[in-house]
Amino acid sequence: MTPDLTNYPDIFLDLIDKAEEPIAAALGVDNETARLAAFQVTEIMRRDWAGTQPYLSKGMAFELTNRDREMYEKFNGSNHEELALEFGMTTRNVYDRIKAIRAEEFKRRQPALFE
Repeated sequence: MTPDLTNYPDIFLDLIDKAEEPIAAALGVDNETARLAAFQVTEIMRRDWAGTQPYLSKGMAFELTNRDREMYEKFNGSNHEELALEFGMTTRNVYDRIKAIRAEEFKRRQPALFE
């Protein structure tokens, strides 16, 4: 059972509220169990971070990487303009991202000779 959170800091209450539903869905547990799990994780963060001002990155590199991978999966060799519209980019940006991902894929599949 989750303890009384009457005097719990607002930012951590918000974290519990935001985490409860995804935990319930991911683990297939009831909301009370999910809320307790969210509280336990939040307590670890509160104990470790309370009184500090941690920088919370927007995670743009993570989002862009996932977006670029999705774009690459949808790429058929000639649909640059279609992808530009779908992903809200210029056609030139799509060409550049596809080229960069191809280079990454090549490096991943083809190790360097003298490393």
